[in-house]
Amino acid sequence: MSTAATSKTHHIYVPVYAVTLLLSAFLLFAIQPMFGKMILPLLGGAPAVWNTAMLFFQALLLAGYAYAHATTKFLTVRMQALLHLALLVLFFFVLPIAIPEDWAPPADNDNLVFWQLSLMTAVAGGPFFVLAASAPMLQRWFSHTPHSDAGNPYFLYAASNLGSMTALLLYPFVFEPLWPTSIQSLNWSWGYGALIAMIALSALLVWKNGNVREHPQTGPDTETITMKRRLHWLVLSFVPSSLMLGVTTFITTDVAAVPLIWVIPLAMYVGTFIIAFAKTQKLPYKLLVILHSLFLSLTASFFIFDYMPTDYKFVVVLLHLAVFFLSALLCHMRLSDAKPSARHLTEFYLIMSLGGVTGGILNALIAPLIFVVPIEYALVLVAVSFLAYYPTMKGYVSRLKEKSTGEGLELTIVMAGIALLAAVQWHNPKTLLICALFSLLILLYLSQYRRYFMIAAAITLLLHPGYQLGHLTHSLKITRDYFGVLTVRDVEGMQMRALVHGNTQHGTQPLIDSLRLTPMAYYNKPAQDIFNGGLQKQGEQKIGVLGLGVGSVACYVKEGRTYDFYEISQDVIDIAENPEFFTYLSDCGSPYKTILGDGRLKIAEQDNHIYDLIFLDVFSSDNIPIHVLTKEAFAIYRAKLKPGGMIAVNISNRFLNLAPVLNRIADDLGMSAVFKLVESDVVDPAYPDIRFYTTIYALMAEDEAALEPYKKMGWITKTGMTPHTWTDDYANLVGSLWIFRARKATD
Repeated sequence: MSTAATSKTHHIYVPVYAVTLLLSAFLLFAIQPMFGKMILPLLGGAPAVWNTAMLFFQALLLAGYAYAHATTKFLTVRMQALLHLALLVLFFFVLPIAIPEDWAPPADNDNLVFWQLSLMTAVAGGPFFVLAASAPMLQRWFSHTPHSDAGNPYFLYAASNLGSMTALLLYPFVFEPLWPTSIQSLNWSWGYGALIAMIALSALLVWKNGNVREHPQTGPDTETITMKRRLHWLVLSFVPSSLMLGVTTFITTDVAAVPLIWVIPLAMYVGTFIIAFAKTQKLPYKLLVILHSLFLSLTASFFIFDYMPTDYKFVVVLLHLAVFFLSALLCHMRLSDAKPSARHLTEFYLIMSLGGVTGGILNALIAPLIFVVPIEYALVLVAVSFLAYYPTMKGYVSRLKEKSTGEGLELTIVMAGIALLAAVQWHNPKTLLICALFSLLILLYLSQYRRYFMIAAAITLLLHPGYQLGHLTHSLKITRDYFGVLTVRDVEGMQMRALVHGNTQHGTQPLIDSLRLTPMAYYNKPAQDIFNGGLQKQGEQKIGVLGLGVGSVACYVKEGRTYDFYEISQDVIDIAENPEFFTYLSDCGSPYKTILGDGRLKIAEQDNHIYDLIFLDVFSSDNIPIHVLTKEAFAIYRAKLKPGGMIAVNISNRFLNLAPVLNRIADDLGMSAVFKLVESDVVDPAYPDIRFYTTIYALMAEDEAALEPYKKMGWITKTGMTPHTWTDDYANLVGSLWIFRARKATD
């Protein structure tokens, strides 16, 4: 072959392998939010669903890397390529990915984690496994080409991670709004077919040099891979993985357990790999440490005062995302600096993957068993501070021993941070305390002995790891299960007891005798209109309630009225029925029964036409699980109504504008809908601290005449509706986010 021909051949190696790696990673990470959304109708919106899904994906990634490493060790490139292509073609015949109709979660909620893992393995395990092996395998093939960069193929890892991040960012903003999951899955299958063709081309390019098992570099292997070095790789990959799941749980506890939120930390996690493994490193490590100390100090300061102002909550969410990103980047930059030669590439990726799955095991399996509240997030932040300020690998010690020359930059950043913090809520006395603690931590960082900063930050985070831990010493009961953390406590400074899920109150009861049996919290004027207004006809009356809370609505008593409460968590039932905590169910006298399980699935098992009213009051922390708000779900509810029956929905939340969603569903199902918003108000002027919350309710009925009494009570019809109906296949979360708080009063 001529020199010119050889040169042309060399030019196509990088584009072909880069595009193949990008497409492989794109498919690998596109399947994660897509499949996560598919299982929501079965499991609801608990953050544990995503943590378990991530554990599955990390475990399959580990299996794929182990397969790549083993075949690299025992097979030639040609044989490995033939085997890999055969598996890719084999799993093509199980596509498109879809959940079988006969799969349903266990009725008693036992072993939900293992049930979910089994489902994911059966449906998506094969394609995901073979895709997971592609990244290290393709880099190994590239190292056997005659390209000038063949000895250092790690730069291709950036292309792989670019594909991953692209898939994650496109999902909530393009794929989810445009296509139902069935079409997403079909399009994914076509992409998988294109990947088979690209991998065949990649194998063809290396075929001439692929009849060997050993790496083409000549000479003995002089690089020593010790157990200590492998452990170092493991720790540096474990910490960001655990931290990603920890910050995801922290955020989704108060926002929404949906792909839109899940993919943001995951995309940031992947982005740190792109930066860390880039061919040229442009971000100074010292600047990264400075920024990390700044955001870690802010995070610790907010934690210690349990301070998260509602009006600026998105700022705090951004703060946690920032400290996560910088922490992951610190670890991954050190991991990149510690990578071995191409000869040990597959082993390096295997141990990286093992660290990732270990982080998933900690957060999804171990932490819920040993920690009554999710403090694993704060614990791993502490680990990052140790890794950042006590590096062990050569090169880092010398870097951090250098005398600081950027005090002016550091002080400017610090003062800007303090000024921004003070400007957020200058009138709140906690702001002064936060600024003081933040300043103290930064002064310690700027001191000659930065280990004092590390120790102070660690103590702060361990003593105050978020989740309102300061209240735990005053709590009457704390439980943690698959669906999150439940706390029963007396509200400080008020004669009020509350059931808290995550950081959101899910029911309250006054401790004042005259108000003890008054439905509180979100059960103000709209709920009074429903239960005491339009439902006062004589005779028997059966009401189905999805979501028990503390059983407040049982105190809307009427002769002949009975309640069926559908509740997914046995812990919630135990708390609501225990008169030592709450007495609505025991003292109000309404006949009731509790039905354990997912409300949508369980009410579907009931006879049709049995309920006068179905009341949806389902929340996971502050979010309403999407699977109870789809057209298919409301078709189930409608079938259970008696003639003239109604569906009421508490759609109060801080982040999603759900009125247009329900308006569209009502229109599609031939129903009418009215809405009512009521601002927070005092329950009794004698007790000004005890208040109802701001609430938004929707009321739907097939017979529009049934809604006329409510219109006279101030309920209104709305013309706005979403362009597309939310279904089990489709939901557009981006389009339903509140953009401005003012919209709550006008939309």
